[in-house]
Amino acid sequence: MTKTDLDQDSIEAETVGDPATIEPTATVRRAHPIDARIDAEQVRLLLELGEASRLTVFGGILVVGLAFWPYAPLWTIGVVAAIQLVAQILFDRVRAGFRADPDAVGNATLWAKRYALVTIVSGSTWGVGSLLWLPGASFTHEIFYVLVLACLAMATAITRASHPLAVIYYIAASCLPTVGMLLWRGDPLAIATVALAGMFFATVAGWTRRVNNSYREAFRLRFENADLVERMARAHAATEQKRRDAEDAETRARAAMRAKQAFLEILNHEVRAPLDGLSNLAIHLADEPLSEGQAKIARSMGETSQLLRRLFDDMIDLSQMEALSLELRPRRFDPVELAGSVVRMMRHRASGHGLSLELDAAPGIDADMSADADRVRQVLTNLIDNSIKFTDKGGIVVRITSIQTPSNDKVVRFSVTDTGPGLSDESRAQLFETFWQGGDARDFRFDGEAGGMGLGLPICDRLVRLMGGQIGVDSAPGQGSTFWFLLPTEPGGAAEYFSSLAAGATPPKRRAPEKLIDLGHLYEIEREIGPERITDHLLSGLERVLTLHRAVERARIGHDEVALAEGARALQAAADKIGLSAISHVAGDIEMALGHGEADAAMRDVPRLQQKITATWRELAKAYPSLAN
Repeated sequence: MTKTDLDQDSIEAETVGDPATIEPTATVRRAHPIDARIDAEQVRLLLELGEASRLTVFGGILVVGLAFWPYAPLWTIGVVAAIQLVAQILFDRVRAGFRADPDAVGNATLWAKRYALVTIVSGSTWGVGSLLWLPGASFTHEIFYVLVLACLAMATAITRASHPLAVIYYIAASCLPTVGMLLWRGDPLAIATVALAGMFFATVAGWTRRVNNSYREAFRLRFENADLVERMARAHAATEQKRRDAEDAETRARAAMRAKQAFLEILNHEVRAPLDGLSNLAIHLADEPLSEGQAKIARSMGETSQLLRRLFDDMIDLSQMEALSLELRPRRFDPVELAGSVVRMMRHRASGHGLSLELDAAPGIDADMSADADRVRQVLTNLIDNSIKFTDKGGIVVRITSIQTPSNDKVVRFSVTDTGPGLSDESRAQLFETFWQGGDARDFRFDGEAGGMGLGLPICDRLVRLMGGQIGVDSAPGQGSTFWFLLPTEPGGAAEYFSSLAAGATPPKRRAPEKLIDLGHLYEIEREIGPERITDHLLSGLERVLTLHRAVERARIGHDEVALAEGARALQAAADKIGLSAISHVAGDIEMALGHGEADAAMRDVPRLQQKITATWRELAKAYPSLAN
C-alpha cells in the first residue's frame, strides 16, 4: 500500500446519490477515523525504515563475530547470522501481508503487533551472540560488545520510533542476556555497567516516546491539511458549478424574456384588432331589433370581448413591468375629476349587478397633482371592478382625501369600499400575488364558486409602487373590504413618509415550510451513538426506508391493500426511528386512508413518498454533509 493509498484510504468505493437509485444490498464504505489512518501511516514508515537496514545488520554481525574469533569459533557467526536471516524473512512476510491487505488501515494495529513480535527474533540475534561470544572474553571485548548494544539500541530507537513497543521488545531481547551475565559476575564494575545501561535505556525509551508523539502530530497535521484542501477543492468546484449554472439560467431567462416579448408583440398587433371588431360587432348587434334571447347573447358577446380585452391589456402591462420596460407619463390633472369620470364610466356596470356606486370627495383636496393619469385611472378602475365582482348586494363608495405628512408633503388617498363578504388575514396577506385565488371572496357571477383574482390586483400593486406610492386593503370576514392606495402629489414626493410606511408594514404571513426531518431527534441519536457513527446509522436507516418504499410501490401496482397497509405501517416506524418527519407523515396518511376504507386515496398518496424521500435526502445532506460524499 502506497502513501497515497493511505491518504485517500481507499475509502469511498461508492458515491451515495439519489436515494431512489440505492439498492438495499449495496454496501456503503465510510472513511476511517483519523487516528486509524495515523496508525497505518506509522506502520508504513516502520516497515520502510526497517527494510533499508538489512544489509547493515548482516555486515555488523560479521564484523563483531570476527572481533571475538580468539574466544569463540567462527561457526558462531553462522548461528547468529541464521537467526537474523529468519528474522528478515519474517519481516518480509509482515511487509508483504500489510501491503496486500485490502483493509490495511483498519488492521494497522494488528500488523504493528506482528512486527513487534518479529523484533524479538531480530533482537535475540544479539542476545544469542552475547551467549556465544562473551564467555571467556576479555573485559575490553565485553565493553566493546556493550557499546555495540548501545549503538543498536540507538539505531532501533531511530528506525522504530513510530512504534515504541517494537523498540522495547528489540532492546529487551538483545540486551537482557548480556545484563544477566554481568549481574551474574556480581563485581562492582559489572553492576555499575548495568546501572549505567539502565539509565541509558530509560533515556532512550523517553526519547522514543517523544519522537513517536512528534510523528503522530506531524501525521495528524498532514491528514487534516489534506482533508481541508480536499474540502476546499470540492467547495470551489461546487461554487464554480453553481456560477456556471447561474450564468446558464440567466442566459435561458434572457432568451425566454426575449421570446415572451416577441410573443406579446405579436399578440399586441394580431389580437387587439379582432377583439375590438368583436366588441363593435356586439354593440351594433345590440342596436338591431332582437328577441330577448338574442339580445342576451349580444350582451354576453360584448361583455366577453371586454373581459378578454382587459385581460389582454393586463398581460401586456404585467409583462412590461416584469421586464422593467413600462414607462410612466406623468402630467398634471385633477384627482377628483379623474375619480368622477371613472365612477361615471363604471356605474352602469355596478347597476347591472344591482349595486350602487358613489363618489365621496373630501373638501380641501388640491385641484391638481402630477402623476401618470392613465395609470391612476387603471388602478382605480381595477379596484372598482374587483369590488363589483365580489359583492352581491349593497354598494360601493369611492373616496378621495388629502393627507399632510409630518414633513409637510401632500399625499392623495384613494379608497374603494364595498359591502362584500370580506377577507381573512391569510387572504389579505396573499391578495396581491399573481393569479392567487381567494377562498374568502366569491364571484357571484358564477353561482358563488370561488373566482380567481387574476392579474388586476397584482398590476395595481406594481403600478402604485412604480408611481412611488403604497397600496393596501382593510377587511374582516363578513364586514366588507376597503382597498386603498396613496400617491404623492408630485413624482418622488413624500419619499421619507412612504419609506416609514413600508418599514412599519406587517410582513405578509406565509405558510410555514414543511418539516422534512426532525433535527432534534437526530441530534439526540447523535449524542447517544457518537458523531463518528451517526452517518452509518443514517445510511442504514435510509436503506431500510428505501426497501420498504419499494415494497409499498409493489403493493400499489398489485392493488394489494393488506400489503400496502403493512408496508406503510413499517415505513412509518422506520422513518420515525431516524426522525424523517415528512416520510412518516405520508406513510401515516396512507395507513389512515386504508383504515377508513379509502383505498383509492391511499393509492394516490404512494407517489408522494418518492418526492418526500428525495427532498428528505437533500435536507439530510445539508445537516450532515458527509452523506453527500
